[in-house]
Amino acid sequence: MEDPVEYRLAGINQIQTNVKAGLTFASALRSILRADPDVVLIGEIRDQETAQISIEAALTGHLVMSTLHTNDAPSAVTRLTEMGIEPFLVASALDGILAQRLARKLCDRCKEAYVPTGDELVSAGFRLGPDEETPKIFKPTGCTSCASTGYRGRIALHEVMAVTEEIERLVVERSSADEIAKTARAQGMVPLRDDGMSKVVEGLTSIEEVLRVVV
Repeated sequence: MEDPVEYRLAGINQIQTNVKAGLTFASALRSILRADPDVVLIGEIRDQETAQISIEAALTGHLVMSTLHTNDAPSAVTRLTEMGIEPFLVASALDGILAQRLARKLCDRCKEAYVPTGDELVSAGFRLGPDEETPKIFKPTGCTSCASTGYRGRIALHEVMAVTEEIERLVVERSSADEIAKTARAQGMVPLRDDGMSKVVEGLTSIEEVLRVVV
């Protein structure tokens, strides 16, 4: 279900919502479930009704994937509960949450290598181990290939949170997004900024660009 259908994909049944005709995400989802799908992709969960039906579909054996507008992966849990979904249903239905930001990719033709100062790394939240040397990273300069911007193309920064038993317990207890994030990081979740900084070290983007797209 999409609003609108942007790309036609072979082998996938796609439905475009039409609010004027009464075809909303929620009403379309009810009809789709009667067709016994294995996987359902909902363009966006915008309201309580869509969220409720999506959760119910997930609890009855369907793989449901959708999007929510939040700052990070742990905030998706509190967003669903704020929509009026009972925490125990959210905990049972969620398997994993992916947060994503698109960052501009440095132009391969004109990016310039340099060694950042300690203050620059600290202000960016860049974490270095006690025995690690300051890495050589890159900054944009600009050329005819990238229209003098220093960037060409996009890369994605990711934060993947698996919903473990401990996180399920926190959800049921209505814990804050900060508490859930702390537990997720302890269990191995890589925050958006850390993933961005790893791509800085790889020479894919700049510190300034990561700080621009990650809160």
